[in-house]
Amino acid sequence: MKVLITGGSGFIGTHLLKYLLEKDDIQVLNIDLNPSPINDSRVNTIHWDIRQEEVLHLEERGFDCCIHLAALCKEPGFDWNEYFVTNHFGTKQIIKLCETLAIDHIIFTSTMMVFKAEESVKVETDVTAPDTAYGISKLLGELELLTWQTKNKGKLQIIRPAVVFGENENANFTRLYQALKKGFFPYVGKSSTVKSNIYVKELVCFVDYLFAYSGENRIFNFAFPVKQPMKEIVQTFKEVFGLRSVNPVIPYRLLLLLSYGFELLNSIGLKNSVHHRRIQKLFFSTYIHPKSALEIGYNFSYDLKSALRDWKESGDLNK
Repeated sequence: MKVLITGGSGFIGTHLLKYLLEKDDIQVLNIDLNPSPINDSRVNTIHWDIRQEEVLHLEERGFDCCIHLAALCKEPGFDWNEYFVTNHFGTKQIIKLCETLAIDHIIFTSTMMVFKAEESVKVETDVTAPDTAYGISKLLGELELLTWQTKNKGKLQIIRPAVVFGENENANFTRLYQALKKGFFPYVGKSSTVKSNIYVKELVCFVDYLFAYSGENRIFNFAFPVKQPMKEIVQTFKEVFGLRSVNPVIPYRLLLLLSYGFELLNSIGLKNSVHHRRIQKLFFSTYIHPKSALEIGYNFSYDLKSALRDWKESGDLNK
């Protein structure tokens, strides 16, 4: 198998490469701004910015699939327009590259943020209504790919992952672990906020599963198939890692007001990680169900507890 991966040097991409390289009959062309941390003769990394106007010229042909991971996803972290340049325009550039290379199978990682953050559960057929630059830009990328699929009769799978966690994540779940380890993590407004999530190793297993999937083109929500309120997530963390912490419920508007004060301190050089967007994300539920994945027969290898145990065994959080 010969695979083109965009963003293969990133968090999910590195895990995917490790998984794919367990197969003997694999060659990977990785397109990324950064070098890959994986040293293997079967991986060739080309440094290219998908935001460039000029499409990358490659002599290679014969790719079985393009896995498009490259994106700006950290939120907060970038200006509004930056998400669109990378996630929308960059996807258009990847489509042009796939057309040039005659690649007729694309797997695209979108996001659950194409749905509005609210209490009700979302399945794939529910109306998309993103209200962030990240969510809007990823939905526009989806629409470009759906247009490509209709025009070229290609094979397309779109995955909408929930919060992805695991070794070298350095994001939401890492910050949660660090706060619990320090002994204090407040619930924002309520402890019942639902946060759908998925272990990075489960996600790459599903990507591999879709290589062999011969059914219709589909969109897949991807998260553990059980409802997970913040209180349960916190309790599972504490149980697996043996942590003790105080977890009071603090009013949302109070924490939101305080966050703007911390942002002001950050602007004058007193660095901290508090941001109003993170407060909002801890208050509003993001709740998706992997209906399509279950319908095509995918069996989950992990749940939250076994995933956290596996992450713990990696030693990543003790670095």
